[in-house]
Amino acid sequence: MEAQAAKLMPHVGRIGLAGGVPIGANLAPATMADIRRWFAVRTKPRAEGVAAAQLRQRGLEVFAPELELRRVRVRLGQERAFVEALFPGYLFARLDLGRDCFRVKWTPGVRSLVQFGENGPAALPEEAIEMLRMRAGGGERIIAKDPFLQGVRVSVCRGPLAGLLAVVERPMRASGRVQILIDLLQRQTRVELDVALLRLA
Repeated sequence: MEAQAAKLMPHVGRIGLAGGVPIGANLAPATMADIRRWFAVRTKPRAEGVAAAQLRQRGLEVFAPELELRRVRVRLGQERAFVEALFPGYLFARLDLGRDCFRVKWTPGVRSLVQFGENGPAALPEEAIEMLRMRAGGGERIIAKDPFLQGVRVSVCRGPLAGLLAVVERPMRASGRVQILIDLLQRQTRVELDVALLRLA
């Protein structure tokens, strides 16, 4: 389950969330005595919205943060907004674990509660959820500033491709990665790199 937990903790600085509390910090093992704590819920593929709606229908408090990226198509000069789950395949629910555990597991769109280690589901720190909510303005949608728009020229500043120039083909996604076209051996090659490895040329 550690691999599942790792997916919930991307480098939040990529989307302007640096300085907050990491979601994995100070995890407290959950027991039957826990009353209404935040837990990470793993959903079925592309079912974050379905799972969130179904959990809310069951009277549970849910936080399913989304990332909105505004991109400009250089050739057309048009701006479009793209929205996707901030943590694809996951959301957060406030639960009384002893009362709600099985109810959540059998909810349409839900795959399981995320476990950290071998002690069962672990409650997440309240301040981590509050930090994300603040970045979303009290809602669930975080607006990300994306300097690497389609058609923009960039250079690779670190790693084995450092110093090479490229053109952005597909702007940043929630994973924090950008697809670029780079000249290698006199031909353009598609490469996907972490946004932290790029800078504007």
